[in-house]
Amino acid sequence: MKRLIALLVGLVMVFSLTACGGSDSGSAGGDEGGESEAVTLTLAHIRPEGSSADLAIKEFCDEVTELSGGTITFEIYPASQLGDYTAVFERVMIGDVDMQFATLPTSVDKFFGIANAAYLASNWEEAKEMFATGSPIQDAITEKLDENGVTGLCMYPLYFGGIALGVEPVDPTNPDAKSGIKIRVPSMTSFEKTAEALGYLGTPLPSSETFTSMQTGVVDGAIGMGAEGYYSNMAELVDYYLPINDHFECWNLIINKDKFESLSAEQQEALRTAAANLEAKRWEVGEAETEEYIKKLEENGTVIVEFTDEQLKAFSDKIHEEVWPQIKDDFDADLFDEVTKGK
Repeated sequence: MKRLIALLVGLVMVFSLTACGGSDSGSAGGDEGGESEAVTLTLAHIRPEGSSADLAIKEFCDEVTELSGGTITFEIYPASQLGDYTAVFERVMIGDVDMQFATLPTSVDKFFGIANAAYLASNWEEAKEMFATGSPIQDAITEKLDENGVTGLCMYPLYFGGIALGVEPVDPTNPDAKSGIKIRVPSMTSFEKTAEALGYLGTPLPSSETFTSMQTGVVDGAIGMGAEGYYSNMAELVDYYLPINDHFECWNLIINKDKFESLSAEQQEALRTAAANLEAKRWEVGEAETEEYIKKLEENGTVIVEFTDEQLKAFSDKIHEEVWPQIKDDFDADLFDEVTKGK
C-alpha cells in the first residue's frame, strides 16, 4: 500500500513538472512569434473632413488595418478637433494622443521650422531632393523627433505656398513693394521675416484662428498655406491669391515613440509600409493637385495674380539675401549651409 501511494505521488510530481515545462515553452513562443494584440490608435490632423489630406490619411489607415491583419484600427480626429497642431504635438510627446499628421511646431524645437524655411526649393524636383524621406533635412528631423519621444513615419509633401488676401494687393509682383497689409503668419521666424521683407505686417496667430481673424478684420490676409489649404479652410474669405512659392509645405506623420515600440514587429512594419506608400503617392499627385486647387480658388471668385519665372526669381533672390542670414541659426547652421549651397 505504501509503495502504491509513493508511486502515485511520484507520477503526480512528474505530470506537474511536465505541465509547467509545457506552459513555459508556450509562453516563450508567444513572446517571439505570437499573435499581435489588437490596438486602436488615435490620429489627429488639421484639415477638414473630406479634404485631400483627410482622404489620404484615411487611405493610409485602411492600408495599415489590412496589412496588420485587422489588429490596428484608428480613431481619426480631423479639423484640429483635439487642438491646434502645436498642442497636439505635445500631446503626442506624452502619449495623450497616439499620432498626428501635420506640420511640425517650432514651439517644441526651432529646428523643425527648417522644413518650411523660405525658398529652399523652386520646383517639385528640387523639393523632392531637398525634403523627401532619406534627405539630409528629413534625416535630421527624424533624429530630432526621436529626441522628443516621437517616431517619424514619413514626410508628406503638400504644395508650394502663397499669400491669400481679403483686400486688393499693392504692386503684388514687386518684391520691394511696401503694402503695409496686415497678414497672419505662423509663429515661425522664417514666415515672420519673409512677410516683413516683402512689405507686409506679420501677425503671428495659430492656424486655427486664421479664419476668424480674417473674417473679423484682425488681419487682411495670411501666409503659411498654399492653394489647397486656403481653399479647404477659408475659400470664401480669399479675394486675391498670390502664388509666390514662398515655401514648400511639408507635413510629417508621427507616432508616440513608446506606443510605437509597444507594437509587435508586424504592426510596426504595417505602419512603416503604409507610410512609405502615403508619401510616394503624394509625390506623384502633389504638383497637379496644386494647380487644381488654384483653379478651384479662381472658380470660387478669387483673383489669381500671375507671376513670371523672372518675377518669382526676384522674390526668391530677395529672401535668400535678406532672410536666410537671419534664420539659419534657428536651425543647424552647418546643415542649412550644406543644403543651400549653390542657391
